[in-house]
Amino acid sequence: MIADGLVELRELGEFGLIARIKEKLPPQAQGVIKGIGDDGAICSLAKDKALVSTVDLLVEGIHFDLTYTSPYFLGRKSLAVNLSDLAAMGAKPLYALISIALPSCLKVEFVDEFISGFLEVAKENEVSLIGGDTSASPDKLFISVTLLGEGAKEQLVCRQGALVGDDIYITGTLGDSLWGMKILQQKKGRPFSAAESFLVSRHLNPTARVKEGQIIAQRNLAHAMIDVSDGLLSDLGHICTESKVGATIWAEEIPLSSSLKRLAQEKGEAPWKMALMGGEDYELLFTAPAEKAAEIRELNKEWDCGVTKIGQIEILAHGLVVKNAHGVIDIHQCRGYDHFAKSFLPPLEPSQR
Repeated sequence: MIADGLVELRELGEFGLIARIKEKLPPQAQGVIKGIGDDGAICSLAKDKALVSTVDLLVEGIHFDLTYTSPYFLGRKSLAVNLSDLAAMGAKPLYALISIALPSCLKVEFVDEFISGFLEVAKENEVSLIGGDTSASPDKLFISVTLLGEGAKEQLVCRQGALVGDDIYITGTLGDSLWGMKILQQKKGRPFSAAESFLVSRHLNPTARVKEGQIIAQRNLAHAMIDVSDGLLSDLGHICTESKVGATIWAEEIPLSSSLKRLAQEKGEAPWKMALMGGEDYELLFTAPAEKAAEIRELNKEWDCGVTKIGQIEILAHGLVVKNAHGVIDIHQCRGYDHFAKSFLPPLEPSQR
């Protein structure tokens, strides 16, 4: 994806690269007192708001593959994954910092496209890029993004807080990103069908549910919330662990895109398996008391992504159980991703009933 005959970073130099990036920035937002160009950025927060911060590291060969990921989409996704973290807490994103380690043989135009995608998502979400750092890397590309936001302390939602009897909800559809990644890995350079293109887009260009997360927080709808980055079972497992509860998921209620269902049917696979184990969908998973059900049903009508009830919070001894019309499903083959294990992390053990 890097064309020959273009300018390499070693020719431009670090400070030339920083100046090139700075030229692409829009005018400073109102809250930015001092942005790129000093030893530190100076920003303001709204009165009576709490600072919410998150950081994500993306490593070439682990999180992305440049044989099928364009620099433009990589830039978009680099910010989107952080936005999703703040969305899961109901916070308003404000300021981003990006640190990049790049091979010196990389083309400057690659960075141009990357920054273009990054800044596009920043504009869509009213986020200001206020600083960062650059470094040379021996061979791989490393991207670290820190995102700062704010929210009213009494409204922010954490993983801890789910209560027995809560309903479990998910925005959007699940399993799309994992299937999209598999398509990219298996069909490099080949044309995609409409269904495949949709799933590939869901993997390369995810949408963080920022506005939805803020509405959930502002209306005090959720007891606990998380974004689905590692897979439904793993991320629900995090809520269960932090809240010291168990859960039941109804497999038939998990929302699936028509594209995923179509391709799964063609291949004779159960689509709910992708939904259980698939990460990087960046949908919001949250628990809410039963008395909020009517209000959440109205949001399902209003939101393009929709929101679906998929289960219920149980007592801790119940464990994490997935059921379908035939009974309890063996979920040990539907595990979420764990970086250091280089495999899928098992969820909470199901109860033996």
